Amino acid sequence: MIILNSLNEAKVDKKPVILTMGNYDGLHRGHKKIIRKVISRARETGGSSAIITFEPHPRFFLYPHSAPPLLLTREEKIDIISHWGVDIYIEISFNKEFSELRAEEFLKSVWENLFPAEIYVGEDFRFGLNREGDFNLIKKYAEEKKSYAEVISKFTISGEEVSSTLIRKYIQNGNVEKAHLLLGRPFEIRGTVEEGAKRGKEMGFATANLKVGDKIVPERGVYSTLVDIKEDNLLPSVSNIGVRPTFSDISQDILEIHIIDREIDLYGKEIRCLFVEKIRDEKKFSGVEELKKQIERDRDTALKNLVASHLLKRKLFWG
Repeated sequence: MIILNSLNEAKVDKKPVILTMGNYDGLHRGHKKIIRKVISRARETGGSSAIITFEPHPRFFLYPHSAPPLLLTREEKIDIISHWGVDIYIEISFNKEFSELRAEEFLKSVWENLFPAEIYVGEDFRFGLNREGDFNLIKKYAEEKKSYAEVISKFTISGEEVSSTLIRKYIQNGNVEKAHLLLGRPFEIRGTVEEGAKRGKEMGFATANLKVGDKIVPERGVYSTLVDIKEDNLLPSVSNIGVRPTFSDISQDILEIHIIDREIDLYGKEIRCLFVEKIRDEKKFSGVEELKKQIERDRDTALKNLVASHLLKRKLFWG
């Protein structure tokens, strides 16, 4: 996948460009519906599939104190889209100058640099100063340029519209199974494993510790999880998000991951932790022995859940 940082970097060749535009926060199944349409049309026409997106998300630039937490980091977003098979990824910097650009001026720049043969967007897509641009404007502009434009309807599951807002709600409530259904893949947290207090190792349950960063995190508690260390199979694990109330030694949430039935040194390595199912809420125990017994039960529950889920193949999470 070619990654560009502005429209001016795009070089139009003889291949038709099949384009989509949007914020694509979350890359959920509704977003996948649009992007797969773009990819399939590019293959059918012998063209190039392209996506225009914005960094940071406009809401984070315009309303930094009230913007919702991210479902994906920038790096995660690029990684997932590249695995889906998009040819050209154009990331426009959403800054003060761009936020004041009129919608028609933006479309003019799109056609001058890419001249898309076809363009597909979600029905909620808005752009330009004061969000004045919508699909009707895109369609009008495309017709003038002899291009084709189509709006893609929202994706629904059991009568429920898939949206980033709804997915955030499920994640924050600990319902990672429902979030998985709407995302089309497990919710994940990535990061570099840091050295911790090593209490888990002393109890016989060594953990890999990740800071949760700025993106959204599930409700505090214990979860069945899978760890990706770039092997063919994901590693079954049990993870805790919280502040270790039994020890009361931290004030900010941390993700502690215990890989089941495998000893492996992950300090300093980049890993992905995929959330499959919540086991229980975080709880303060009377002491180490009570905590150890509960961790053993959590480990057994997690392993049972993960084996039953048939989700151990790494390649399952890029389609």
